[in-house]
Amino acid sequence: MPKARTHDAQEIGASPKFRIILSIAIALAIVIAPLQGDDISQPEPRLVDLNVIAVDGHGQPVNDLTSDDFQVTDAGKEQKLAFFHHTDSSRWQAQSLGPNEFSNRGGPEIPYATVILFDLMNEGFDTRGYALGQIVHSLENLESADYLYLYILTVDGRLFMVHGLPDTGEEIRTANGEPWTRQIKQLMDDAMRTVTITRPVDIDVAVRVELTFQTLEALAVQLSRVSGRKNILWITDGVPMALGPACSDTGDFVDFTPQLRKLSGDLDRSGVAIYPVRQVIFGAGDSIGDTSDSGQTGGAGTGIETVATLNEFAAMTGGRPNGGKDIASALKQAMNDVHTGYQIGYYASPRNWDNKFHKLRVTCKRKGVHIQS
Repeated sequence: MPKARTHDAQEIGASPKFRIILSIAIALAIVIAPLQGDDISQPEPRLVDLNVIAVDGHGQPVNDLTSDDFQVTDAGKEQKLAFFHHTDSSRWQAQSLGPNEFSNRGGPEIPYATVILFDLMNEGFDTRGYALGQIVHSLENLESADYLYLYILTVDGRLFMVHGLPDTGEEIRTANGEPWTRQIKQLMDDAMRTVTITRPVDIDVAVRVELTFQTLEALAVQLSRVSGRKNILWITDGVPMALGPACSDTGDFVDFTPQLRKLSGDLDRSGVAIYPVRQVIFGAGDSIGDTSDSGQTGGAGTGIETVATLNEFAAMTGGRPNGGKDIASALKQAMNDVHTGYQIGYYASPRNWDNKFHKLRVTCKRKGVHIQS
């Protein structure tokens, strides 16, 4: 379920003139209200802001929807849309400055980003080599790798950059002008030689979950400088939603749902969506207790648990759930979805803000259109 968040007049695109008039109106209301005996402590309606992706039956983005095509219900009650904005990053083009023109932007402008996170910390040894091969195969034949980046979550919980966000707005290319992905085999060979170590013995499952959440949060912070949508293709065996007493180092039941909800909310507010890919090889270990060489465990939880967690991440951030277990198709989908999206909002009644989760449902009135939100 998406979490609610608020925006003021500046954030929803109000003009300076409107802000001045609004400020005067508020000032008058403050003066008049006590004279009329109204309760000035009555909370104001707040805007619930939702990021939405619309795709057709073939998974391709739908770019021509209007506000009339969307329907939002809060706890089964239809809401009136108060805000609508369509972003189409595929048409983005950096504007060069003219004579005597200056910009106060603090750094390079990156319109959108697709990030591959290869999760060695939670990837079983059996699936790690297979996933590595798929990554190389998927990337080396890409015609364009603009705004595509690659990081590794190491077995000891560090974020290692294979091809990270650039210091300038220009994308890195090879000497003959080809995308950086043409050299992916060499880049990944060098990276794996650097990061392949034995997992420290003090990193148990609970610690791995915490480090994984911290890494996703840190990656979202790096992506905050990207103005548009950011999709993280998370290649992993996943993490559990909870640990039973037998798997907890304290002998108690551990529930990671609160941390998952908080992280998902933070990612959504940063415009980051999770696209998990969990690969399964027939005969490979799939539980917390499975071990491989160097004493490293396999996935961070049982198959059912980790898939549920990954699908929850996707659902709460507006990404796509684990489907097909194929890196190439998931990457294509993530790169397609990053180009376009819709931002819609409605004003929730003050009594709705009751510190409880509300079930929001976003649908499209046009037939054949599927919504991610």
